[in-house]
Amino acid sequence: MNKQQYLLLLALGLGALLSALNGTMFNVALPVMMKVFETSLSSVQWLTSGYMLAAGIIVPAAAFLGERFGYKKIFCAALFGILSISILGACAWCIEVLIIARLAFGLTGGLLSPLSLAMLYRYMPVSQQTMAASVWSMTAMMGGILSTCLSGFILSVASWRFLLLFNVPFAILAILLCIKVLPKATDYKESKMDAKGFALTSVASFVLLFAFSNLSSWGASAKLMVCIVFGVLLLILYYLHSKKIEQPLLNLSILKYKRYLAAFIASDVNIIAIYMITFLLPLFLQSGLGVSPAVTGLVMLPGSVVSLVAMPLAAKLYAKIGEKLVAVFGVMIITAGSIPFVLATPDTPLLLIVLAQCVRCAGLAMVNLVSTNAQMSAVPPELSGHASSLTNWSHQMINALTVALAGSVVEMRVAQLSTGSVGSVAYAYTSTTNVMMLASCILLAFMIPVALKFYRSKEEC
Repeated sequence: MNKQQYLLLLALGLGALLSALNGTMFNVALPVMMKVFETSLSSVQWLTSGYMLAAGIIVPAAAFLGERFGYKKIFCAALFGILSISILGACAWCIEVLIIARLAFGLTGGLLSPLSLAMLYRYMPVSQQTMAASVWSMTAMMGGILSTCLSGFILSVASWRFLLLFNVPFAILAILLCIKVLPKATDYKESKMDAKGFALTSVASFVLLFAFSNLSSWGASAKLMVCIVFGVLLLILYYLHSKKIEQPLLNLSILKYKRYLAAFIASDVNIIAIYMITFLLPLFLQSGLGVSPAVTGLVMLPGSVVSLVAMPLAAKLYAKIGEKLVAVFGVMIITAGSIPFVLATPDTPLLLIVLAQCVRCAGLAMVNLVSTNAQMSAVPPELSGHASSLTNWSHQMINALTVALAGSVVEMRVAQLSTGSVGSVAYAYTSTTNVMMLASCILLAFMIPVALKFYRSKEEC
């Protein structure tokens, strides 16, 4: 790659990094925020799920906005939004204001990932796309994992407000790079916004996520069932609507590409595995094992470093052994790293947790690279924006649902198992981690036959 391509990749990577960082930056801080604002886990959970909710609403519009107004303009506008909201959100005086700021973060930061991925496959030469995708995936994945390390460090030396102000220098750098290196759009599409499609997907996303976020308080009640049925019905209506118009908001026709569909499903399962641990591990460490936020960050740090090393290695393996074997090996490595979490107790040594997290991160990096490249390279370049929007919308939904369900399960099990003693609380958190990690392993096992059937072999790559 030449200098211009490196700078382009750096600009896009910073966008993906900021998006991922902001999605999980408050995970480690949840126990701290409960104390600062004197509120419950179900309230502070919205600092994470609220971001994902807002991102899930706006992501479907990413391809339309990029094609209508230019990918560069919308990308820079989203970065400026992150910069502004970081400064304003740091001034929040109550949990409600901070949640509103996080929702605003989702509406801006949610656009960064689909736009940057679409531009990568639009502007990078085909010969450089696999390596570029590995770097992009590495930054996106590291953002989700590294945020826990940064959060723990920041909370140990400064106010929670710096969790937001941390974005400022990176947003400024990304804006300057984008202005310098991103090509100006020349192929604007004079299309109208699919307002009906946007309304259907937005309301459906909100209703479903709101229902699952209240699972612990609602239980298996009539209003929970009504919300779920209503949300699913809206998604069905959107599917029927999308078949009748020429330019739907989410172009579901790309699902006809079988390799894209297979990688689409596999990447959603991988997202569950990633965000299951980024949400649960800080709670497990702080409330289950009794460690501080700073130590929590240090426990998460080695995994981030492993991800940094594993992604380019996975790109090299990709060329040597093909998608199929990289995906299968990745799933096996994730499963091996998950076993200590499945068997964890309040007495589990921290060193074992660190090693297990490192193993999981290596496998997650491999699977993430394969699924990302398989999806984006399976569709024509002119559909890259729509493929990226659909993929990222799905990721945001799955991520938010994972966080909401995990949070609800934690609250229910703490209520059931905790007697108020330190030991019972620790057992409630560790047993929840056992169950949720076992569920993610079972889901990951289904990725192997999918990869063997639909992914490319060495000869096909």
